[in-house]
Amino acid sequence: MKGFPFSQNLFWDTPLSNINLEKHKRFVIERVIVRGSQKDFKLLLKLYTKKQISFALRQSSELDPASRSFCSQYFNIPIEEMYVSDFYN
Repeated sequence: MKGFPFSQNLFWDTPLSNINLEKHKRFVIERVIVRGSQKDFKLLLKLYTKKQISFALRQSSELDPASRSFCSQYFNIPIEEMYVSDFYN
């Protein structure tokens, strides 16, 4: 898909043409936080507000322990308000 802003390999399992950056905001935010590059993260901060990202992270069940710790510090979210995927437990 021409013009998709994030690293395409992050969304290897989903056709990029099916991803709507507004409608699938939480999905995009989760993928970038857990698997994205620094470039993807910087773009994420340009596309979404910190409030939008924080809201998505509080609802996510896809975070790994390191991502949760980083996001807690960076976005000032109490760590107990974010969950770690069952895969890591």
